[in-house]
Amino acid sequence: MKEKLKVTKQEMKNKVRPYQIYGYYFAIPVVIIALFILSILGINIRNTGTIIFAFTIIAHVGVSKLKLVSKRKYVAPILMYVAEAIGFILVVLMLSEISNGGTGDIYLGLMGLTIYPIEIIAIIFFFITANDIKKSYPTMKEESKNARVAYLTIKKMDK
Repeated sequence: MKEKLKVTKQEMKNKVRPYQIYGYYFAIPVVIIALFILSILGINIRNTGTIIFAFTIIAHVGVSKLKLVSKRKYVAPILMYVAEAIGFILVVLMLSEISNGGTGDIYLGLMGLTIYPIEIIAIIFFFITANDIKKSYPTMKEESKNARVAYLTIKKMDK
């Protein structure tokens, strides 16, 4: 019975993955857009960039296991990695300028001119990839629910 539970659990993971990754690829750009709007309104939410970065990594690892989705699935996470790297470099340069008595305005402007366009392009590719996932796995929601039900019934029988 334990072996059947392991097999069913692995099947559930494989069948739930497309729906889960679709959720990530749809939610990440929505959260980024919401943060853009909040920053325009002057509301500062700290550490959300780190959380988005972590979910981007999780989505990237998960989408790499989906074989039916086109190779564009890698574009959005890679663009987010590039934006984070450029942002980190510019923040270090800005802090060094501020420590030398400057204002850091030039680097702040450079961050706005480089990072935001990259993130906007990444948002577009997140939505494109989410659409590709939906087209590649049209019954992903039903398969996900059925796999969970099958796993839970076998798990209950095992107890």
